[in-house]
Amino acid sequence: MNQRWLSFVLAAALSLSMLALPAAGATVGDENEAAVVLSGMNVLSGYADGLYHLEDVLTRAQFCKLAVLVEGHGDQAAGSAYRTLFSDVSGADWAAPYINLAREEGLMTGKGDGSFGPEEPVTLEQALTVCLRLLGYTQEDIGPFWPEDYILKARRVGLLEGVTAQAGQSLDRGQAALLLYNLLRLPDAQGKTFALRLGDSWVEDAVLLDNDAEAADGTLHTAQVYANGSVSWYEQSVVIDEALVCRRGILLLDKAGKVKGFLPNDSVCKRVVAGEVTASAVTDTEGNSYGISASTPVIADGEKLAYSTVWYDLEDRELTLYYAGSGGITLVTASGARRYEGTMLTGYYENAQPNATDPSAVTLLGHTFPVADDGVGLSGLSVGEKITVSLNGEGEIIRAWSADEKKVTVAAVLEDAERGSLSHVSGLSLSVEISNLDKAEELEGCLVRVTPSGMGKASLSALSGETGQDLDVRRGMLGSLPLADRVKIYDQVGSAPVREIGLEDILTDTVSADRIAYVGTNEQGEVDILLFKNVTGDGYTYGIYRTAVASSGKKGDEDYSEWKTVAIESSAGISEYSASVQLVRNDTFGGMAVTAGGKIAGFQSLTKVTDVSRSDFDGEDHVVLEGVRVPVSGEVQVYNGDTGAWIDLATAKGYDDTMTVYYSGILGENGKVRVVVVGG
Repeated sequence: MNQRWLSFVLAAALSLSMLALPAAGATVGDENEAAVVLSGMNVLSGYADGLYHLEDVLTRAQFCKLAVLVEGHGDQAAGSAYRTLFSDVSGADWAAPYINLAREEGLMTGKGDGSFGPEEPVTLEQALTVCLRLLGYTQEDIGPFWPEDYILKARRVGLLEGVTAQAGQSLDRGQAALLLYNLLRLPDAQGKTFALRLGDSWVEDAVLLDNDAEAADGTLHTAQVYANGSVSWYEQSVVIDEALVCRRGILLLDKAGKVKGFLPNDSVCKRVVAGEVTASAVTDTEGNSYGISASTPVIADGEKLAYSTVWYDLEDRELTLYYAGSGGITLVTASGARRYEGTMLTGYYENAQPNATDPSAVTLLGHTFPVADDGVGLSGLSVGEKITVSLNGEGEIIRAWSADEKKVTVAAVLEDAERGSLSHVSGLSLSVEISNLDKAEELEGCLVRVTPSGMGKASLSALSGETGQDLDVRRGMLGSLPLADRVKIYDQVGSAPVREIGLEDILTDTVSADRIAYVGTNEQGEVDILLFKNVTGDGYTYGIYRTAVASSGKKGDEDYSEWKTVAIESSAGISEYSASVQLVRNDTFGGMAVTAGGKIAGFQSLTKVTDVSRSDFDGEDHVVLEGVRVPVSGEVQVYNGDTGAWIDLATAKGYDDTMTVYYSGILGENGKVRVVVVGG
């Protein structure tokens, strides 16, 4: 069981409240967060009992060490050891390197009698004076009167936000942590965020998705981060604390590109458990509704997706909603706790770790699955046996049977035939040696049935199995069978690669039985897999047809042949040219689907509408054509005929008052805008 998920659910049952991060510094209740951030930068250390003891009074010697470390000069302290600059600080004292370096850098001074007072409590005004000096402020910037001018300057720049200690009072570790936390977040006298001094490089505006993730290349215990529009993984020289997961801020990196700290910023976020989810809003389990636009990025299962393509898969998940200053939601992150729930697989029991008597992990179909703490049924099974397993939401085995007792159809998309790479409909990556490789190569990109044929081996075949029932899209029923909450729907043009779609992508009320190639059901008798025969038109690549004539051989007495070819140019580039038996006109707009082997699976003609005004567009989701409100494809191709460049829709609407629109299907039924052209 994922402990983070369990802890969140328990907490959510008690309270779901807005988590507004501090605007300039932490509040009194954020001393722990300040300590966590400083600890993650190797500035503040905990005690042997794992606690920070924030109530303990801090000495001048201890604050010297904190000042040197927060400045990023900890590696220089050793050079100041074994010297006696103050009468009461021996060169062999643990604090001597830090006290001496702080003195040499002008951060702290001693008393008039030549002593330092290392064991005396550090006072508020002493500590904030050090912080102002670290920020680069001089007496000319601050004023001549100490401590009055220094306290006033500290308050003006934000150092004292959340700090309750008064002038003359000693600082405890918690108040000192707040002061240094504020320091990290502030710009210095030159306008640069102070915390950046601690990193050799950094990633700004980063959302920390996980502090113990498996990277895409298999590296364990990485920090998973969303920044600059993509998800990345970083190894950690210092592990970021769990308390900072789902926060937005600055990720600090060392010379090797490993994490050495994370500083959260003042953005606002809210954590909720999704109850009802629609294409435009999420309603949490408390009944609160949050409007979300179709284009809002969602980080789910390690991928960045648009809300419009994933909203139907967010129900019952933990969501973190990130707000802009204007109040709109700009980002959503989702837990993966439900992703694999109910998944069942049949294959050969390839391996057990550490042993088959009490396995903690089992390998099946080339994938190693952890066994849940409450998993049952594996103890009576043997390596080499064909078995069936059931998974929980996190991909852990919770139940196992002999395949003679229970066997299921394994459906997956064939990603790479030569490597035997498969993507199960649940999202699991499987790997097998394909027994019938010659036939399987023709199925790359297709939905296939995976039939285990030996240890680590399987034969593949096209998935088929019609029911003769129509799909009622509005009711979510296939004949008398209900659709599962998380039904997987794929659309396919001929033998071209399948395209995963959602119910909202189906623009007709009914899908007839003759357009349904396969229906899969789960143990509850619900339809959990559907494969369509080109129902939505989303399986084509849309753009400009580029035709040519290819030839081979030599002219003259030698054999010579020539044939027509066609490619499609879109914002993704130009597809490879393919032999064509169906003629299309060069430099016209349309759609084309191609198999993994390079054969054309089909063309899609488009209907042209000219003189469409920018005012006819309803945002970027719909446009009114001939009096009909028509959806715009989320992957609409936008072309500037004057420059020959592919652009986005917002740029197109700013380029010209009118444009030309191309749509597939029939207006008022299944019409969808595929291409928009300006200029030319």
